[in-house]
Amino acid sequence: MKRATVLIFLIGILLLAKGAAEPGRVDTSGMQLMYTTAYCLKGVTASGGTTHHGIAACDPHVGDIAVIYSIDGKYLDTVEITDRGGTEGLHNGTVIDVWKCNKTQCKSWMRLTGGRVYVQWIEGNG
Repeated sequence: MKRATVLIFLIGILLLAKGAAEPGRVDTSGMQLMYTTAYCLKGVTASGGTTHHGIAACDPHVGDIAVIYSIDGKYLDTVEITDRGGTEGLHNGTVIDVWKCNKTQCKSWMRLTGGRVYVQWIEGNG
């Protein structure tokens, strides 16, 4: 519960610090533009935990926690990188693969994002 509280607090600070030009939008300059995909496989992640809402697969060296925004600067999600995946894009830090609970949510994510997002990286400390 402590980690969730810290994440919510950090998101609020980031939104304020970015100084939204329009309500609900942030300045994405300085964020990493990435391809995004979604997966709904259930099981054990690369870090040994189980899949659940709020996790994603990506190169673990890019960052620990990703705050994800749409191309037009709308906040979409905050996820912890606990999985690695098997594709080159996931290994080289150009793709973030967000876990969703079913195929319908995966398809919705892809429609919502168009396969591209901005990511603000936050270092976590467990």
